[in-house]
Amino acid sequence: MVPRLTHSSLSCRSGGFTLAEVLVVLALFGLIAALAFAPSVVLVRGLEDTRAEMAKEQVSDFLLGRIAAEMRLSPRSFPGGPAVAAVRKEVLGGLADDRIAFWSDYGGEPGVRAWKVFRPGAGRDGAPGVYRWILPLASPGAVDWENLNPAEGKLILPGADFLRISILSAETGEWGDDYEGPRPRGVRFEARAGKEAFSREDWLPPE
Repeated sequence: MVPRLTHSSLSCRSGGFTLAEVLVVLALFGLIAALAFAPSVVLVRGLEDTRAEMAKEQVSDFLLGRIAAEMRLSPRSFPGGPAVAAVRKEVLGGLADDRIAFWSDYGGEPGVRAWKVFRPGAGRDGAPGVYRWILPLASPGAVDWENLNPAEGKLILPGADFLRISILSAETGEWGDDYEGPRPRGVRFEARAGKEAFSREDWLPPE
């Protein structure tokens, strides 16, 4: 008798992957990649933030240095008054509101340079920050600080709400606050814009 061939009810499984298995593998690869690259992403973002912070500090340092750069071209003395006048002033909230004025012809623009913080308010329109005004007909010791118009000045350090100035007297060799006299031996500046603070110290020529 010829044996009858029977077909097994258990079919052989093909060598491919099911869709569910492929999706599981892709999900695992995605998870591994995310875990592997997450520290790199954080590091890159940290480097970008650090680079931006350093660039801001360099710009602020350069802008504060403009005050000393212009003062280096000021005369040792000024006829009829002080060559340099620095005013120490405070405002509410513990903010420094110092001002400084001196004659210079930096950039081919002769006149008294007046530097101070402008704060907008009632009847006071303009962007906040440290401004510089060039006053051709003024003298350093007679600047009308309260009536300086920001539209007539130049915004040097945007957003700054704090300016502290210290003067190293060429006569006494000591650092001081309020000052009226010949061009000093050195100047220190501290500016703040919100929580960010910038400082700079410069020496001036003795003659």
